[in-house]
Formats: sequence, C-alpha cells, structure tokens
Amino acid sequence: MRILRYILLSSLLLAIPSVAQESTHENKKEEKKYSMFSFNGLEVSTDIFGYAYSFIGEYTSGEVALEANFGNRFYPAVEVGYGWCDTKDETTGIKYKSAAPYYKVGLNYNFSTTKEKPDPDYSILGIARIGWTSCEYDVDVPPVTDPVWGGTSSLKLNGVNGSATWAEIGVGLKARIYKNFHMGWSIRYKVLLNDKKGSNSNMWYIPGFGIKKNTGFGGTYSLIYEIPFK
Repeated sequence: MRILRYILLSSLLLAIPSVAQESTHENKKEEKKYSMFSFNGLEVSTDIFGYAYSFIGEYTSGEVALEANFGNRFYPAVEVGYGWCDTKDETTGIKYKSAAPYYKVGLNYNFSTTKEKPDPDYSILGIARIGWTSCEYDVDVPPVTDPVWGGTSSLKLNGVNGSATWAEIGVGLKARIYKNFHMGWSIRYKVLLNDKKGSNSNMWYIPGFGIKKNTGFGGTYSLIYEIPFK
C-alpha cells in the first residue's frame, strides 16, 4: 500500500512542473501574440466628411488612407487625396479654380490603454502627419477702373504652378461597428511650412490643406475596413 501511495505521489510531483512549464509556454505565446510591435494587419479607410461637404461647399477634398497595425498601438499611415476648388468672390468678382492630388505620411498612436494588450475595438488616437501637394490654379480678375489715371485693367492667369508642404497634429477616436468595420473621426491642427508663389499671384486654396493661412483646422469622419493578418 505504501508503495502504491509513493508511486501516486511521485507521479503527481512530476506532473506539476510539466503543467507549470505548459502554462509558462502559453503565457510566452500570449505575450508574443500581443507584442507591441507585432504586425496585426492593415486598415483601409475613406473620409466620408470630405465627399459630403462637396455638395455644400465651394472647395473640398476626398481621400483614402492605408494604415498598418502594429500591436494595436502603432499605426504608420499613408493618405492620398484629391482636392478641388471653384469659387467666385461676390464682392470683388475674382474667380479662383484649382484641382490636384495631395499626399500625407505619418503615424497614429493608440492612447486608449497603458496595458500590454490595447483593446482593438476602441481607440483614442494621437495623430501626426506631413502633407504635400503640387498643383495648378487659374485666377480671373474682372476689369478694374484706375481711380487716378482712368482706364480699366484686368488679369487672367491660367495654369499657374504652385506647391505647398504642411504639418498636422491632432486627436481622434475609432470604434468597431460590425466585424471588421470601424468608424472614426479626427480633429487636426495644420501648420503651413512652405509654399511656392507665382510671379503675379499666390495660391488661395491648397489641396489637402484648405484656404491658405499660416495655420488652420481640419477634420475627418471615416469609414474603416480592417484587413486582419493571421
């Protein structure tokens, strides 16, 4: 009887390290699975707000974005869009027209949790981008009477070359709405870094940036599709 109990006790003691080792192995697999820099997939999105604004505004833009998901925390991003403007100042009668693509690169960072496993269903994002565009624009100034010498003069410029570079920083929210579909919005503060001026004119609208100012604000409301990586 003693021999039988000894055999059972010995078997139990041998099994404990095995279970502990298996548990440790599973924990290591879990840690590896949720590594901060593990590649979890790609996300493709489009800005719905830009398309909707085109029905009510004289200038707008539409864009698509591609983001890589690393550990549900780091999201390197590329955004490609097309901005256009066709407007007339009711006071001066000056017409301005431009349309061109623009490009942005940058990073989103998920601040929603400090845990090692951020929740992929809900994110609070910090946003940073560098944007660039090269465009052509038309300016049509109606005849103006010289108050001193009399006579009239007008200005019509077509295909003037322009370019601009700017930076964006902002915050955003993203939430899963159904399976691999998410919705998200962002508010961004924009800073114009440099722009190319024409010999007789200046850009009034910058595709991707908006009305030319030293600083400005912008926003997005996006539909996002997650392409999982397994």
